[in-house]
Amino acid sequence: MSVGDVAMMQDLIVRPMRPEDAPDVITMACALAAAVDDPKPPLTLADLIRDGTGPQPWFDCLVAEAAGRLVAYALLCRAFEAHTAKRRLWVGDLYVEPTARRGGVGRALMAAVARHALALGCDAVYWELWRMNSAGEAFYQKLRAETADDLAVMRFGKDRLAEIAAEAPS
Repeated sequence: MSVGDVAMMQDLIVRPMRPEDAPDVITMACALAAAVDDPKPPLTLADLIRDGTGPQPWFDCLVAEAAGRLVAYALLCRAFEAHTAKRRLWVGDLYVEPTARRGGVGRALMAAVARHALALGCDAVYWELWRMNSAGEAFYQKLRAETADDLAVMRFGKDRLAEIAAEAPS
């Protein structure tokens, strides 16, 4: 860890996102999309503020602030499985600015995610990892994350959702 990294960690604050953080979170979300070859997200300030800080938030967002500016964020969604009676937390996004990497910011953010999950009574935290993200994989391995070999991440895209919705009687 360099002197700059130590200084950053001493100034590091991990906290819930506030409405005024939305522009920086959107900038980082766009950088994350570019890094994993996704298209630029059509995310607006109004969407992020409504869905992340409104009266019925769709997600929780933690941000890492160092030297008075945001350098990372984690977007979290709650899940519950009735058949196991387990609460889970899903990490939708985890992003650390390149200039803040390898200095403990990601680890501090994941520690805050873990504390948040425990406070919510979760038994696990899950996320998906783009298979080509070898740096992300190395980061999670250093944290001793486990691959969920018994699970497969599956999805219906928007077009398929519409098809399925039209198939079944309502």
